[in-house]
Amino acid sequence: MLKNVFFLLFSVFAIGQSHYTLTGVVLSNSGFSLESANVIAKPLQEKGNIKFAITDNKGRYRLELDKGIDYEINVSYIGFIDELFEVKSINGNLSHDFILQPSGENLREIVIKHEYKAIEIKQDTLTFNVKSFANGNERKMKEILEKLPGVEVDKNGIVTVQGKQVTQMLVEGKSFFGGGSKLAVENIPADAIDKIEVIDHFNEVGFMKKVSDSDQLAMNVKLKEDKKKFIFGDVEAGLGLGIDKSNLLHAGLFYYAPKLNVSFIGDINNIGKSTFTYADLRRFTGGSSSYLLKRKTSNNLYSLTEDNTDVTENKSQFEAINLSYNFSPKFSVSGFSIFSKIISDAKNIAQNEYLENASQTYENKVENNQNNSILNSTNFKIDYTPDKNQKIFYNLQFQSSTNDLKGVINSFTNADSNTFKTINEADDISFKQYLEWHKNYSLAHTTTFAVSQSYKNNTLGNQWTTNEPFLVGFIPLQEDIDYKIEQLKKLKTNIADAVLKHYWIINNRNHLYTNLGNNFEHSDFETAEVQLLTDNTINNFNTAGFGNRTKYQFNDLYIGLEYKFKIGKWTNKAGLYYHWYILKSNQIDGDYEFSKKLFQPQWNSDFEFNQSEKIGFNYKLEANFPEVNQISNRYTLQKYNLVYKGNAMLQNGRYHSFNLFYTKMNMYKGVFWNGYLNFTKRTEIIRNQVEVEGINQFNRPVLTNDPETNLVFNGSFMKKIYRFELKLNANLNWLNYYQKLNNTVTLNDRNNQNLALTIKTNYKEWPNLTIGYEKGFSHFSGLTKTKYESDAITGNLEFTFFKFWIYKLDYQNLKNINSNNQSDYYEVMNTSLRYQRKNNPFGFEVICNNVLDVRRKNSFNFSDYIISQQSTYILPRVLMFSISYKL
Repeated sequence: MLKNVFFLLFSVFAIGQSHYTLTGVVLSNSGFSLESANVIAKPLQEKGNIKFAITDNKGRYRLELDKGIDYEINVSYIGFIDELFEVKSINGNLSHDFILQPSGENLREIVIKHEYKAIEIKQDTLTFNVKSFANGNERKMKEILEKLPGVEVDKNGIVTVQGKQVTQMLVEGKSFFGGGSKLAVENIPADAIDKIEVIDHFNEVGFMKKVSDSDQLAMNVKLKEDKKKFIFGDVEAGLGLGIDKSNLLHAGLFYYAPKLNVSFIGDINNIGKSTFTYADLRRFTGGSSSYLLKRKTSNNLYSLTEDNTDVTENKSQFEAINLSYNFSPKFSVSGFSIFSKIISDAKNIAQNEYLENASQTYENKVENNQNNSILNSTNFKIDYTPDKNQKIFYNLQFQSSTNDLKGVINSFTNADSNTFKTINEADDISFKQYLEWHKNYSLAHTTTFAVSQSYKNNTLGNQWTTNEPFLVGFIPLQEDIDYKIEQLKKLKTNIADAVLKHYWIINNRNHLYTNLGNNFEHSDFETAEVQLLTDNTINNFNTAGFGNRTKYQFNDLYIGLEYKFKIGKWTNKAGLYYHWYILKSNQIDGDYEFSKKLFQPQWNSDFEFNQSEKIGFNYKLEANFPEVNQISNRYTLQKYNLVYKGNAMLQNGRYHSFNLFYTKMNMYKGVFWNGYLNFTKRTEIIRNQVEVEGINQFNRPVLTNDPETNLVFNGSFMKKIYRFELKLNANLNWLNYYQKLNNTVTLNDRNNQNLALTIKTNYKEWPNLTIGYEKGFSHFSGLTKTKYESDAITGNLEFTFFKFWIYKLDYQNLKNINSNNQSDYYEVMNTSLRYQRKNNPFGFEVICNNVLDVRRKNSFNFSDYIISQQSTYILPRVLMFSISYKL
């Protein structure tokens, strides 16, 4: 298999040698280098393709031209007259310099010939002309993005541009389903897209961009004119072939007009395909202003958010509608509503080694689960612009969800064995709203006011049933024939946040920002555990210290001052915040309160070498405070082998955070660099003290002064060689911390390193192939020493033949090696063959997932005191035939 893949790669490489290179510089008539000038080569024969280049900071350009094709070279730069140069096909490389003359038309409109502009750069906006990259056989937006230079789309639909993740997805300038990327890239038809705009430092309030220091990266989809005021999209239906019971029904329908925009996405399938990601779920359920302090959020709906083939059965249903209406240029409303339902069965086998100070306990665990998750979410937003210097937003969101899990756990150790039947039923309801007001008084003064309010009501019921006693000595079991434990957890939370910001632009190089804000949270937390005896009596655990009733209040009043100044290309912002924190709790065994007044400095620094190269540094001293469950002072049963007890005396932890990033794009050399380094130093930290007895565990949080350091590096390097891309990725993580286990403090080191090499081709008419190799290392040193290694080989092939046939192949081979040099591997292959004629609405496709019919995959992992080897059962082979219809 791999030999054939490498043979095809080198065959494609041989095809790619039929080209020659045109290089040179673009200068102004006064001799200055023109950075980011557009150099476009238009073929003079029909069989040729448009080529493009963008000059680097020295004005240099490089064009890879096809032999046998004559070109007309057009060079353009805003404020200068375009220059043309005709190139005849030659056998060797060629050099030519361009000297542009000023247009002398500063106030008149500059007309740009869009058919020549494959890529345009204007300040913070990078625009791709889609027809310069597409071959016409692409179905969805994802396939278009994968052909744009510097743009990547991962398997979860996350889009990155030059290494930076897209955080807002727009269509015609409007947020698309809350701004998530997966719904867009997997549903917007490729033939509807005219241009892709990438907007750095995005802010939806135009006059706030100069002061907000936004780090958001937005992608805006510009539609073709013939797709406006017209319903477009597609529907698809698929059924399993032979005895296969797989099915698929999918629809993506869109209507865009100047005033009304409507999008509908629906999906039903049982092949493990999810329609949105966890990042999308956070958007759907988060709903808060970006100007307010970020709060930690959690939910139990992970199963809704990823392509889930790591199950033995999966049925999903998803419907979503997104709409916006412009009543006038000043007033518009928008909103979306989603419904998602996942029913799945999962099986997992684990061999766990529990570490104690001088011994180990081994557990073999088999777990079977049936999960049913439902989510309903509705979001409504008002956008009001009273005048050009004011902006008002109001957002309202309602959400309800349920997550029901039934399972069976078989646990075997040398000492005993237990079989648990488990039931978990979670019901969540939340209501959130926020208001933003932005006012630009003058060129020098701008004000922002934001306020939000949210309410959450979470109820969780758990049940464990077994015929053998468990957690002996940890929970107050009474002897019985069968043991049935029921637990109820309730958490009600009200949060109100408000902030007032004033921005003073003293001059072009000096800004002063002031901040005044307050965060308030009130929570009611209750837990109760009982044993239901076979004689119909109840053994209430509250007499043994179980059962919490906690009223929690947390308030953070703060004031901050930020000074932003610029020296040449060097921009800095120094900030100092003063926080007054108050935390109160009322519990069964008493009232607790503490107050802290803290100064928290921060520093941001950026140096821009040129438009394509930048380095930055950020520092913050921050504090984190315990949550309601961490300070609830009585016992809580967490799992069949874990008991947790909070600590009402907890105060806050503190940590220093340092970030360094570097990015560089050199179109002349075809090189892209991205690097991110984060160092965190925790001086006061809330960490669990752990007691382990066999497989039974007891955890209690404490505040310690033992330092913790964490160093994370993510970097990538990409080199373009004609139609080839060579990419190197590195993800490195070092964590050093102290852990108290069975009254003994141990220094732990956890290191993870992943290095990857990828080679990718990019042709319009020839096979496109991606081959990758990734090497992973994981090390743990503490009570014991262990390590794991992994080797992953991936391959992706896309081949268009006979104009209308598209063949795709995805392959992954993963090998794991543990510290005893034991290894196992698995390989997964998916393939498809599609037929669709241009301008014909019908398409036909045969899909085969898990071609090799692999039934489970293996992995290794470790935590502070558990080393685990796991086998996860996955969906069997799926063979499906589908028909799609394009509107």
